[in-house]
Amino acid sequence: MTRKPDGVRIARLGSGLLTGATWLLALAVIFPFLWMLIQAIQPDSLRFNYPPIVDASRFTTAGFEQAGRDGEILTWLRNSGVVALTSTAISLLLGAGAAYAIARFRSRAVTASTMLILSSQMVPPVVLMVPLFTIINALGLFDTLVAVVLGNVAFTLPVVTWMLSASFRTVPPELEEAAMVDGCGWLGVLRRITFPVALPGVAAAAAFSFNWAWQEFLFARIVVSRSENWVGGIGLSSFFGMFDTPWDVVMAATVIFTVPPVVFFLIAQRRFVDSVGGAVKG
Repeated sequence: MTRKPDGVRIARLGSGLLTGATWLLALAVIFPFLWMLIQAIQPDSLRFNYPPIVDASRFTTAGFEQAGRDGEILTWLRNSGVVALTSTAISLLLGAGAAYAIARFRSRAVTASTMLILSSQMVPPVVLMVPLFTIINALGLFDTLVAVVLGNVAFTLPVVTWMLSASFRTVPPELEEAAMVDGCGWLGVLRRITFPVALPGVAAAAAFSFNWAWQEFLFARIVVSRSENWVGGIGLSSFFGMFDTPWDVVMAATVIFTVPPVVFFLIAQRRFVDSVGGAVKG
């Protein structure tokens, strides 16, 4: 019986350790979501036991039924979806032009603008709440979803611009030059060449912008007061009472509001990867 070389055994051992570490990391990431789901369907009599007890035979959907009973959660889902999708689209549209200028042009004006965008990330978002509220109020947009969208764009646009500029730098300039030789202008190059080739980076920027807008709470709470304009974060906070908190309802609603960002990311990832694959084959 031949003995396998030490290098092969070490390689297999390293691969096994890496696989085990990956599974442990995956379990650490998934466990909070799994425990949140368990608490959503766990009866009250078992919720606060220590050590924890999980009895699948006593699981109940009462929390989900109560969360969706009055229909308000559907309103919050709709508002959150409108705000997140609109904020993401505006951030990508505005950030693409600025990112392309940063990635391709070299001048004092571009350098100054780049440093200004970078310095804006050194200011804590909470510091911007008062001036943003003043602007929103002066424009007559208080207590509207438009105000929430504008606030989200103000927070995400600098980061989206930086992410897109890094992706645009990976696009070979020769592709753009060939398109210009064929008569394509700057906007056409950005739309037909740069954007499709940099789609993985665009997907990452879109995921960041969507997740920020979906989970943002503080600014939305400041500029929105009527319950029909509440987004998910405000709606979830309304379940917490001074003397009692229905934890099954809170956990059930949280599970529901966790699903859309995951679905958005999976759909965007698949569409963008398929597009890149098609472009490479072409």
